[in-house]
Amino acid sequence: MDTAEPDGRRRSFEQQLPQEVVRALAEHGHLDLLRREAEAGDYECADALGRLLRARGEPSEAALRLLRPFLDTDWVARAVDHIAEILVEDGDVGPAMELLRPLADEGQLEAVERFGALLVGLGRDDELLAMLRRGLADHLHPIDVVVELTRDLGRDDEVIGLLRSPVAAGAGVDSLLASVLERAGRPAEAVAVLWACIRGGPYAVQDAEQLADVLARHDPEALADLAAGHRRAFAARRYARWCEERGRVDDAVAVLAGLAARQQRKREREQRREHGLVPYRMATWYGPVTEAALNRNAAWLHADLLARHGRVQEAITVLRSAAAADPALVRPLCVLLIGQDRPDEARAVAAGIAAAGWPDPVLVRLEWIEALVAGGRHEQAIAELRTDPDADGGYARERLAALLAEAGPPDEAIAMLGPAAEGHNRILLATALIRAGRPDEAIAALHAVPATHWV
Repeated sequence: MDTAEPDGRRRSFEQQLPQEVVRALAEHGHLDLLRREAEAGDYECADALGRLLRARGEPSEAALRLLRPFLDTDWVARAVDHIAEILVEDGDVGPAMELLRPLADEGQLEAVERFGALLVGLGRDDELLAMLRRGLADHLHPIDVVVELTRDLGRDDEVIGLLRSPVAAGAGVDSLLASVLERAGRPAEAVAVLWACIRGGPYAVQDAEQLADVLARHDPEALADLAAGHRRAFAARRYARWCEERGRVDDAVAVLAGLAARQQRKREREQRREHGLVPYRMATWYGPVTEAALNRNAAWLHADLLARHGRVQEAITVLRSAAAADPALVRPLCVLLIGQDRPDEARAVAAGIAAAGWPDPVLVRLEWIEALVAGGRHEQAIAELRTDPDADGGYARERLAALLAEAGPPDEAIAMLGPAAEGHNRILLATALIRAGRPDEAIAALHAVPATHWV
């Protein structure tokens, strides 16, 4: 394979092909086009092609030639990380460290992580601790990464000593200090540090959840007491998991059922404050919640626990009751129903909730579509979208175009999106063109407009 050096031209971020398109080119075997774009200065293509060449067993130099020209561009951090990865795999640790050190000294995340790991591997613990000191002093380094790298050095007391002063000064590294105290066998001190973070006012959810984790490992009775308290949902969630891990499923169910009931009462109070005009949660919901947020939803956790232990109908009952006031639960409810081969019931549930006061019902209906996709029923999802009341525009049309581009007839997706596609639809158009065997047209479609038109 030709390994000529790229021609020196570099594209700005706005000129790069999007990662979705690069992946599609790679998946369909268009290595020649990846090389062409890489040599024209596209880092995403150079990175992807370099990894493909290595996976095929070609000499490392083939990938390095693609990557080196990006060392003097805005892509330097990613290029350094990839080159260092190759060098380390080839046993050239010294050159890799020389390359990484300047960026690590500046606090660049990937460089700190890789450089620090190499220091640990070489037994150069003092240099790693010096990196921690610099980071605490200049606030540039990702301190959490460095602290984690010190885990197996046997020098926890030194790390604790370094963290004490910043904690006292309010530098916000309390959770890191607690982590090191716990791993050093001092859980009571870790608990004290975390309690100080959350007691008496607003607190970070991560600190509260870390406190619950420490108590679960070292003082479950205290966790149970905390879970029973007012406004301690984080403790109830963790205590339920602790019970489940020990086979006490009924206890876990009881904890989460109680928490879900409290959250439901809170929602009802909020709805009353809104005068009942539009259900509060629906008025403030603009689409699917993140997985992290869903994992803090007591009704979902309650239903998920039941389903994982074979009590699927109970789980469906829980979600059906809660979803009417919390549309974030529509999709998981539909997923459960579809998993029980009850898709018509899932459709009816979504339609009923959409018709019950939600100001933009198509978003709720789309949750039913996403449940079909999650269940692998792409063809049915496409068919349902074709007959959606909003199929001619808006969210439904966009989702139909996306599904056609990803899993449907590509020619139909191309016809629907058209050459005037804007925004993310232009990326979908390019993906469909690649699937249709027209990769050059896909690349041309993206280069025809500024990236600001499709990002």
